[in-house]
Amino acid sequence: MCPDFYFLLTPELRGELKEPLGDLVRGEIPEPYVKLAPLLKSSDFVITVGDVVTENVLNVGLFPDVAIYDLRTKRREYTPSVDSNAVFLTVKNPPGTITKALLNAIRKGVEIALRGRRVYIKVNGEEDLAAIPAVLYAPLGSVVLYGQPDEGVVLIKVTPECKRRCAKLLSRMEVVRDGD
Repeated sequence: MCPDFYFLLTPELRGELKEPLGDLVRGEIPEPYVKLAPLLKSSDFVITVGDVVTENVLNVGLFPDVAIYDLRTKRREYTPSVDSNAVFLTVKNPPGTITKALLNAIRKGVEIALRGRRVYIKVNGEEDLAAIPAVLYAPLGSVVLYGQPDEGVVLIKVTPECKRRCAKLLSRMEVVRDGD
């Protein structure tokens, strides 16, 4: 049996990740989402990361193929609108990490969504770094959205170059094996 592991955010990367991984769309809510709605509607595959992002995409009448959230936004509860045909996955992921369990849930979620069912991944802990594996597992041409606190929403168009950048970020994180 393979040992469990997780990727731990280093202080150096924490600073780097304050810069958006894609295009930052600024504005008061719901303005960025209204601006993005036509692009999202024409996208074949959309992944949202974060409660506010998921909630606002739903508020403009769109359903992400995969939504990753942790039921917390600035200390308030979040309960997403869901469609009864959705598949729900739950995973543990402590703050500042990307666990093997989160990687597996996102990979599985994308596989299920590509077969036509929406997937909602509830993270017990924190989903802040989930955009990195979301890009890695998303099909080329997909869109990944995540929030940039107090600034707006970040739009990532999934390209080979973007996948390479996210793989490099992941490779620069500290790998910790459970029990070490």
